[in-house]
Amino acid sequence: MRTPLFFGAIALVVAAFPAAAQNSAAQQIPVADWLPPSVANSNIGTAEIDAPCRIPFEKLKDVKTNDVFPLSAARNDNEKLSQHLRNRYIVADFNSADENGYCRGVQELFSRVDDLSEFPRLRAVAAARDTDLITLAKENPQVILASLEKPEEAAALAVEIEDLKNYVEQVHKFKTDPINKAGVFSGYCVGQTLNFCEIVDGKPKLVYRFVTSSSRWHQKPNNNYYSPINYISTRNWSSDRRYTPADAKRDERLGGGRSHIAMFENGGRPIEMPNFLHFLPVAGYKGERANGIHQIAGGLDSGGTFGSPVSLGCVRLSRYAAKLARWWTPQNAKFFIYLTDTGYRNLGDTKTGKAKPYWNPPPVEIRAPEQRAHENFGLFPFFSR
Repeated sequence: MRTPLFFGAIALVVAAFPAAAQNSAAQQIPVADWLPPSVANSNIGTAEIDAPCRIPFEKLKDVKTNDVFPLSAARNDNEKLSQHLRNRYIVADFNSADENGYCRGVQELFSRVDDLSEFPRLRAVAAARDTDLITLAKENPQVILASLEKPEEAAALAVEIEDLKNYVEQVHKFKTDPINKAGVFSGYCVGQTLNFCEIVDGKPKLVYRFVTSSSRWHQKPNNNYYSPINYISTRNWSSDRRYTPADAKRDERLGGGRSHIAMFENGGRPIEMPNFLHFLPVAGYKGERANGIHQIAGGLDSGGTFGSPVSLGCVRLSRYAAKLARWWTPQNAKFFIYLTDTGYRNLGDTKTGKAKPYWNPPPVEIRAPEQRAHENFGLFPFFSR
Protein backbone atom coordinates (compact mmCIF):
# COMPACT_ATOMS: atom_id res chain seq x y z
CA MET A 1 0.00 0.00 0.00
CA ARG A 2 1.67 3.17 -1.17
CA THR A 3 1.70 6.17 1.15
CA PRO A 4 -0.84 8.78 -0.06
CA LEU A 5 0.69 12.10 -1.04
CA PHE A 6 -1.37 14.12 1.36
CA PHE A 7 0.33 14.15 4.73
CA GLY A 8 -0.37 17.13 6.95
CA ALA A 9 1.76 20.24 6.99
CA ILE A 10 3.71 21.16 10.09
CA ALA A 11 1.20 23.69 11.33
CA LEU A 12 -1.55 21.08 11.14
CA VAL A 13 0.15 18.15 12.86
CA VAL A 14 -0.66 19.29 16.39
CA ALA A 15 -3.93 20.97 15.43
CA ALA A 16 -5.21 17.80 13.79
CA PHE A 17 -5.51 16.08 17.18
CA PRO A 18 -8.14 17.00 19.73
CA ALA A 19 -5.59 17.34 22.55
CA ALA A 20 -2.79 19.85 22.08
CA ALA A 21 0.80 18.89 22.87
CA GLN A 22 2.30 20.48 25.97
CA ASN A 23 5.72 22.08 26.18
CA SER A 24 8.20 20.35 28.47
CA ALA A 25 11.75 21.14 29.51
CA ALA A 26 14.54 19.41 27.60
CA GLN A 27 14.08 15.64 27.45
CA GLN A 28 12.51 15.40 30.90
CA ILE A 29 8.89 14.29 30.59
CA PRO A 30 6.84 14.36 33.81
CA VAL A 31 5.00 11.26 34.97
CA ALA A 32 1.35 11.57 35.96
CA ASP A 33 0.12 10.23 39.33
CA TRP A 34 -1.76 7.45 37.58
CA LEU A 35 0.16 4.59 35.98
CA PRO A 36 -1.44 1.77 33.96
CA PRO A 37 -1.13 -1.79 35.30
CA SER A 38 1.35 -2.76 32.56
CA VAL A 39 3.79 -0.10 33.85
CA ALA A 40 2.98 -0.18 37.56
CA ASN A 41 3.46 -3.95 37.70
CA SER A 42 6.63 -4.06 35.61
CA ASN A 43 9.72 -5.43 37.33
CA ILE A 44 12.91 -3.91 35.93
CA GLY A 45 15.80 -6.34 36.29
CA THR A 46 13.90 -9.60 35.74
CA ALA A 47 14.10 -11.88 32.71
CA GLU A 48 10.88 -10.28 31.43
CA ILE A 49 12.88 -7.18 30.52
CA ASP A 50 13.92 -9.12 27.41
CA ALA A 51 10.30 -9.83 26.41
CA PRO A 52 10.15 -7.14 23.67
CA CYS A 53 13.09 -8.83 21.95
CA ARG A 54 11.19 -12.13 21.88
CA ILE A 55 8.17 -10.61 20.12
CA PRO A 56 9.26 -11.70 16.59
CA PHE A 57 9.60 -15.30 17.79
CA GLU A 58 6.55 -15.48 20.05
CA LYS A 59 3.89 -13.04 18.77
CA LEU A 60 4.70 -11.56 15.36
CA LYS A 61 3.23 -13.65 12.56
CA ASP A 62 5.14 -14.14 9.33
CA VAL A 63 2.59 -13.41 6.59
CA LYS A 64 4.22 -16.07 4.42
CA THR A 65 3.97 -18.95 6.88
CA ASN A 66 1.27 -17.67 9.27
CA ASP A 67 3.63 -18.65 12.04
CA VAL A 68 6.06 -16.68 14.18
CA PHE A 69 9.53 -15.97 12.83
CA PRO A 70 12.43 -18.29 13.65
CA LEU A 71 15.30 -16.89 15.69
CA SER A 72 17.52 -17.14 12.60
CA ALA A 73 15.40 -14.44 10.89
CA ALA A 74 16.99 -11.85 13.16
CA ARG A 75 20.50 -12.54 11.92
CA ASN A 76 22.18 -9.93 9.72
CA ASP A 77 22.79 -11.25 6.21
CA ASN A 78 26.20 -9.59 5.91
CA GLU A 79 28.65 -12.42 6.61
CA LYS A 80 31.59 -9.99 6.73
CA LEU A 81 30.38 -8.43 9.98
CA SER A 82 31.65 -9.53 13.38
CA GLN A 83 29.42 -12.11 15.00
CA HIS A 84 28.12 -9.79 17.73
CA LEU A 85 27.08 -7.28 15.05
CA ARG A 86 25.33 -9.94 12.98
CA ASN A 87 23.25 -10.77 16.06
CA ARG A 88 21.83 -7.26 16.44
CA TYR A 89 18.27 -6.45 15.45
CA ILE A 90 15.49 -3.97 16.26
CA VAL A 91 11.91 -4.61 17.37
CA ALA A 92 9.22 -1.91 17.19
CA ASP A 93 6.25 -2.51 19.46
CA PHE A 94 3.66 -0.07 18.16
CA ASN A 95 0.91 -1.16 20.55
CA SER A 96 0.26 1.75 22.88
CA ALA A 97 -2.54 -0.19 24.63
CA ASP A 98 -2.26 -3.60 26.31
CA GLU A 99 -4.52 -6.62 25.90
CA ASN A 100 -6.91 -5.25 28.55
CA GLY A 101 -7.33 -1.92 26.79
CA TYR A 102 -5.12 0.15 29.12
CA CYS A 103 -2.61 2.60 27.71
CA ARG A 104 0.73 1.04 28.64
CA GLY A 105 3.04 3.96 29.35
CA VAL A 106 6.78 3.79 28.72
CA GLN A 107 9.84 3.13 30.85
CA GLU A 108 13.02 3.55 28.83
CA LEU A 109 16.01 1.33 29.53
CA PHE A 110 19.67 2.07 28.74
CA SER A 111 22.38 -0.56 29.14
CA ARG A 112 25.66 0.58 30.65
CA VAL A 113 28.44 1.21 28.15
CA ASP A 114 30.53 -1.28 30.15
CA ASP A 115 28.00 -4.01 29.31
CA LEU A 116 28.00 -3.55 25.53
CA SER A 117 29.35 -6.43 23.44
CA GLU A 118 31.71 -3.95 21.70
CA PHE A 119 34.22 -3.90 24.53
CA PRO A 120 35.18 -7.32 25.98
CA ARG A 121 38.91 -6.53 26.21
CA LEU A 122 38.44 -3.01 27.53
CA ARG A 123 36.03 -4.38 30.10
CA ALA A 124 38.80 -6.64 31.42
CA VAL A 125 41.23 -3.70 31.53
CA ALA A 126 38.68 -1.56 33.39
CA ALA A 127 37.99 -4.35 35.89
CA ALA A 128 41.71 -4.76 36.61
CA ARG A 129 41.93 -1.03 37.33
CA ASP A 130 38.65 -0.93 39.26
CA THR A 131 37.26 1.77 36.97
CA ASP A 132 34.65 2.15 34.23
CA LEU A 133 34.90 2.57 30.47
CA ILE A 134 33.93 6.24 30.37
CA THR A 135 36.82 7.01 32.73
CA LEU A 136 39.11 4.71 30.76
CA ALA A 137 38.29 6.60 27.56
CA LYS A 138 40.15 9.63 28.93
CA GLU A 139 43.45 7.76 29.12
CA ASN A 140 46.18 7.73 26.49
CA PRO A 141 45.52 4.73 24.17
CA GLN A 142 49.21 3.84 24.18
CA VAL A 143 49.17 3.50 27.97
CA ILE A 144 46.20 1.15 27.77
CA LEU A 145 47.82 -0.93 25.03
CA ALA A 146 51.06 -1.16 26.98
CA SER A 147 49.22 -2.80 29.89
CA LEU A 148 47.84 -5.59 27.72
CA GLU A 149 48.79 -9.05 29.01
CA LYS A 150 48.28 -10.69 25.61
CA PRO A 151 50.21 -8.70 22.95
CA GLU A 152 48.51 -10.67 20.18
CA GLU A 153 45.26 -8.92 21.08
CA ALA A 154 46.72 -5.43 20.62
CA ALA A 155 45.06 -4.85 17.23
CA ALA A 156 41.61 -5.88 18.51
CA LEU A 157 42.04 -3.76 21.64
CA ALA A 158 43.05 -0.75 19.53
CA VAL A 159 39.76 -1.07 17.63
CA GLU A 160 37.82 -1.18 20.89
CA ILE A 161 39.62 1.97 22.06
CA GLU A 162 38.73 3.74 18.80
CA ASP A 163 35.08 2.73 19.11
CA LEU A 164 34.90 3.76 22.76
CA LYS A 165 36.35 7.22 22.08
CA ASN A 166 34.01 7.58 19.11
CA TYR A 167 31.02 6.71 21.32
CA VAL A 168 32.06 9.23 23.98
CA GLU A 169 32.61 12.03 21.44
CA GLN A 170 29.58 11.45 19.22
CA VAL A 171 26.92 9.86 21.43
CA HIS A 172 27.56 9.92 25.17
CA LYS A 173 27.62 13.71 25.45
CA PHE A 174 23.97 13.74 24.31
CA LYS A 175 22.84 11.25 26.94
CA THR A 176 19.81 12.09 29.08
CA ASP A 177 17.99 10.29 31.86
CA PRO A 178 15.62 7.55 30.68
CA ILE A 179 12.09 8.77 29.98
CA ASN A 180 9.33 7.44 32.22
CA LYS A 181 5.92 8.37 30.90
CA ALA A 182 2.41 7.58 32.08
CA GLY A 183 -0.09 5.68 29.98
CA VAL A 184 -2.22 8.73 29.22
CA PHE A 185 -0.51 12.07 28.68
CA SER A 186 -2.31 15.17 27.41
CA GLY A 187 -5.09 12.92 26.16
CA TYR A 188 -2.75 10.68 24.14
CA CYS A 189 -2.46 6.93 24.66
CA VAL A 190 1.25 6.34 25.28
CA GLY A 191 3.15 3.08 25.05
CA GLN A 192 5.01 2.70 21.74
CA THR A 193 8.60 1.52 22.08
CA LEU A 194 11.63 0.82 19.90
CA ASN A 195 13.76 -2.01 21.26
CA PHE A 196 17.38 -2.64 20.32
CA CYS A 197 18.20 -6.29 20.78
CA GLU A 198 21.04 -8.76 20.54
CA ILE A 199 21.15 -12.55 20.47
CA VAL A 200 23.46 -13.65 23.29
CA ASP A 201 24.14 -17.34 23.95
CA GLY A 202 21.23 -18.20 21.67
CA LYS A 203 18.73 -16.00 23.54
CA PRO A 204 17.26 -12.56 22.76
CA LYS A 205 18.55 -9.81 25.03
CA LEU A 206 17.32 -6.23 25.37
CA VAL A 207 20.10 -3.64 25.13
CA TYR A 208 18.10 -0.41 24.79
CA ARG A 209 14.40 0.44 24.99
CA PHE A 210 13.32 3.88 23.77
CA VAL A 211 10.00 5.68 23.56
CA THR A 212 8.91 6.18 19.95
CA SER A 213 6.04 7.33 17.73
CA SER A 214 4.77 5.84 14.47
CA SER A 215 2.15 6.75 11.86
CA ARG A 216 -0.73 8.91 13.09
CA TRP A 217 -3.13 7.12 10.76
CA HIS A 218 -4.61 3.92 12.17
CA GLN A 219 -2.53 0.92 11.13
CA LYS A 220 -3.50 -2.75 11.08
CA PRO A 221 -1.31 -5.85 10.69
CA ASN A 222 -2.77 -6.70 7.31
CA ASN A 223 -2.80 -3.30 5.60
CA ASN A 224 0.76 -3.69 4.22
CA TYR A 225 1.90 -0.24 5.33
CA TYR A 226 4.44 -1.52 7.84
CA SER A 227 6.08 -4.78 6.80
CA PRO A 228 6.53 -7.22 9.71
CA ILE A 229 10.19 -7.69 8.75
CA ASN A 230 12.50 -5.04 7.30
CA TYR A 231 16.19 -4.24 7.10
CA ILE A 232 18.24 -1.06 7.59
CA SER A 233 19.28 -0.04 4.07
CA THR A 234 21.20 3.19 4.73
CA ARG A 235 22.60 4.96 7.80
CA ASN A 236 22.67 8.77 7.52
CA TRP A 237 24.14 11.57 9.63
CA SER A 238 23.05 14.78 11.42
CA SER A 239 24.13 18.42 11.10
CA ASP A 240 24.78 19.04 14.82
CA ARG A 241 28.07 17.13 14.83
CA ARG A 242 30.98 16.74 12.42
CA TYR A 243 31.40 13.47 10.53
CA THR A 244 35.00 12.49 11.27
CA PRO A 245 37.50 9.90 9.98
CA ALA A 246 36.73 7.95 13.17
CA ASP A 247 33.05 7.88 12.17
CA ALA A 248 33.99 6.59 8.72
CA LYS A 249 36.02 3.77 10.32
CA ARG A 250 33.15 2.91 12.62
CA ASP A 251 30.76 2.84 9.67
CA GLU A 252 33.08 0.55 7.76
CA ARG A 253 33.08 -1.88 10.68
CA LEU A 254 29.27 -1.74 10.80
CA GLY A 255 28.85 -2.59 7.13
CA GLY A 256 28.21 0.88 5.76
CA GLY A 257 27.22 4.43 6.61
CA ARG A 258 27.65 7.94 5.27
CA SER A 259 27.80 11.63 6.09
CA HIS A 260 24.66 12.28 4.00
CA ILE A 261 21.95 14.28 5.80
CA ALA A 262 18.39 13.25 4.98
CA MET A 263 15.81 16.00 4.55
CA PHE A 264 12.03 15.87 4.76
CA GLU A 265 10.78 17.57 1.59
CA ASN A 266 7.88 19.29 3.43
CA GLY A 267 6.27 20.98 0.44
CA GLY A 268 9.29 23.11 -0.41
CA ARG A 269 10.34 23.92 3.16
CA PRO A 270 12.91 21.19 3.83
CA ILE A 271 13.48 20.00 7.39
CA GLU A 272 16.36 17.80 8.49
CA MET A 273 15.62 14.27 9.68
CA PRO A 274 18.73 13.71 11.84
CA ASN A 275 20.38 10.28 12.01
CA PHE A 276 17.97 8.86 9.44
CA LEU A 277 18.07 5.04 9.27
CA HIS A 278 16.17 4.19 6.10
CA PHE A 279 14.43 0.83 6.31
CA LEU A 280 12.95 -1.31 3.56
CA PRO A 281 10.82 -4.48 3.58
CA VAL A 282 12.81 -7.69 3.26
CA ALA A 283 12.51 -9.13 -0.27
CA GLY A 284 9.14 -10.81 -0.77
CA TYR A 285 7.31 -8.72 1.84
CA LYS A 286 5.05 -5.73 1.27
CA GLY A 287 5.45 -2.41 3.05
CA GLU A 288 5.97 1.32 2.63
CA ARG A 289 9.45 2.04 1.31
CA ALA A 290 9.65 5.73 2.24
CA ASN A 291 10.09 5.60 6.01
CA GLY A 292 13.01 5.67 8.40
CA ILE A 293 14.02 5.74 12.04
CA HIS A 294 15.22 9.22 13.00
CA GLN A 295 15.39 11.97 15.60
CA ILE A 296 12.24 14.08 15.89
CA ALA A 297 12.53 16.60 13.06
CA GLY A 298 12.13 20.34 13.39
CA GLY A 299 11.28 20.33 17.08
CA LEU A 300 7.71 19.45 16.12
CA ASP A 301 6.96 17.18 19.09
CA SER A 302 7.16 18.99 22.43
CA GLY A 303 6.79 15.88 24.57
CA GLY A 304 3.03 15.66 24.92
CA THR A 305 2.52 13.27 22.03
CA PHE A 306 5.72 11.23 22.24
CA GLY A 307 4.97 7.53 22.66
CA SER A 308 1.69 7.72 20.78
CA PRO A 309 1.18 7.20 17.00
CA VAL A 310 1.47 10.77 15.72
CA SER A 311 4.13 10.78 12.98
CA LEU A 312 3.68 10.96 9.22
CA GLY A 313 4.98 7.42 8.87
CA CYS A 314 8.55 7.49 10.15
CA VAL A 315 9.66 6.08 13.50
CA ARG A 316 10.69 8.92 15.81
CA LEU A 317 13.30 8.96 18.56
CA SER A 318 14.71 11.50 21.00
CA ARG A 319 18.02 13.20 20.23
CA TYR A 320 20.15 10.85 22.32
CA ALA A 321 18.26 7.72 21.26
CA ALA A 322 18.62 8.59 17.57
CA LYS A 323 22.36 9.13 17.85
CA LEU A 324 22.76 5.93 19.82
CA ALA A 325 20.70 4.04 17.23
CA ARG A 326 22.87 5.44 14.42
CA TRP A 327 26.05 4.40 16.28
CA TRP A 328 24.89 0.96 17.51
CA THR A 329 22.89 -0.41 14.56
CA PRO A 330 24.79 -2.14 11.74
CA GLN A 331 23.69 -1.74 8.15
CA ASN A 332 21.33 -4.53 6.99
CA ALA A 333 20.19 -5.13 10.59
CA LYS A 334 16.73 -6.71 10.69
CA PHE A 335 13.89 -4.50 11.88
CA PHE A 336 10.67 -6.18 13.04
CA ILE A 337 7.41 -4.23 13.43
CA TYR A 338 4.63 -5.54 15.66
CA LEU A 339 1.15 -4.09 16.04
CA THR A 340 -2.39 -5.35 16.63
CA ASP A 341 -5.85 -4.07 15.71
CA THR A 342 -6.75 -3.36 19.34
CA GLY A 343 -3.34 -2.23 20.58
CA TYR A 344 -2.72 0.53 18.04
CA ARG A 345 -4.38 3.51 19.75
CA ASN A 346 -3.72 7.25 19.79
CA LEU A 347 -6.11 8.61 22.43
CA GLY A 348 -6.76 7.67 26.05
CA ASP A 349 -8.95 8.55 29.02
CA THR A 350 -6.95 10.28 31.76
CA LYS A 351 -9.29 9.17 34.57
CA THR A 352 -9.43 5.46 33.75
CA GLY A 353 -6.22 4.97 31.77
CA LYS A 354 -8.22 3.18 29.10
CA ALA A 355 -7.56 3.64 25.40
CA LYS A 356 -10.27 5.28 23.33
CA PRO A 357 -11.38 4.27 19.82
CA TYR A 358 -8.90 5.40 17.20
CA TRP A 359 -9.37 8.87 15.74
CA ASN A 360 -7.89 9.44 12.28
CA PRO A 361 -6.86 13.04 11.56
CA PRO A 362 -7.97 14.49 8.22
CA PRO A 363 -5.47 14.26 5.34
CA VAL A 364 -3.96 17.39 3.83
CA GLU A 365 -2.37 17.35 0.39
CA ILE A 366 1.19 18.63 0.00
CA ARG A 367 2.68 19.05 -3.45
CA ALA A 368 6.37 18.53 -3.90
CA PRO A 369 8.35 21.10 -5.93
CA GLU A 370 11.36 20.13 -8.02
CA GLN A 371 14.58 19.88 -6.05
CA ARG A 372 18.29 19.93 -6.86
CA ALA A 373 20.62 17.25 -5.59
CA HIS A 374 23.35 18.26 -3.14
CA GLU A 375 26.59 16.54 -2.28
CA ASN A 376 25.88 16.12 1.43
CA PHE A 377 22.19 16.94 1.75
CA GLY A 378 19.51 14.83 0.10
CA LEU A 379 15.84 15.73 -0.20
CA PHE A 380 13.60 12.72 0.23
CA PRO A 381 10.85 12.94 -2.41
CA PHE A 382 8.43 11.21 -0.09
CA PHE A 383 6.48 12.35 2.91
CA SER A 384 7.76 10.56 5.95
CA ARG A 385 8.45 12.03 9.34
